[in-house]
Amino acid sequence: MSLKSHPSGAVGVPDRDEYTPQFRRQCHQLIAFGYGAIRGESHSESEEDFITQRLRQAIQIGQRDGALPRWADRYFVHDQLPIDVPGVAGKDRPKIDIHFESNEARRRPVYHFEAKRLRTADTHSVSEYVGRPGLGMFLTEQYGRMGNEGGMLGYVQSESPTHWAERIGRKLHPDAPGNHRLTADGAWAGFPLIAELEHTYATRHTRPTLGNIAIYHTLLDFCGDTATG
Repeated sequence: MSLKSHPSGAVGVPDRDEYTPQFRRQCHQLIAFGYGAIRGESHSESEEDFITQRLRQAIQIGQRDGALPRWADRYFVHDQLPIDVPGVAGKDRPKIDIHFESNEARRRPVYHFEAKRLRTADTHSVSEYVGRPGLGMFLTEQYGRMGNEGGMLGYVQSESPTHWAERIGRKLHPDAPGNHRLTADGAWAGFPLIAELEHTYATRHTRPTLGNIAIYHTLLDFCGDTATG
């Protein structure tokens, strides 16, 4: 599926040098595999970093025991990886939640995912998701510096993915305060990237120096039996 095929009002045609659809899809397939492996665990109260750790562990186990397709062998996955950013050194470097790197091409393409918990007990969940600690890390060129795409993961711990999609969508709307550097065709819209990830959305944003970036938002349901869909 290409961005060009999506209905009007969503993310537009990608830049020519943007990551290939296959690379994007396979990174999300790895996320889907990890999610499927840990979804039965109890994570409705887990800390963000622990859920991220479990996702990474599940993916690596799948690689080692052959549960993943052979193409997955060329991917390296890390969590909480320090990222090189101009003007920032040592322990002050930001840490990306999930970092994928492929050895298929000599340039070793990478794909970044930033994660945030979504729960009603935290009244700042949406603000943190769309703000500087979350999406803002891509918009300020901290994350996703090596390409024109990135991923956001919402760990849904109360209500439902649909509930949080509606709330985040109101923030990532052209008429919303702040606008979050949305491009003219970059408003929040559903984007069924792969069948295993039911709640995936896309936005597109400008950046100060690196050109536009497309963000794929995936909401992962960790509510357990209390989830409503």
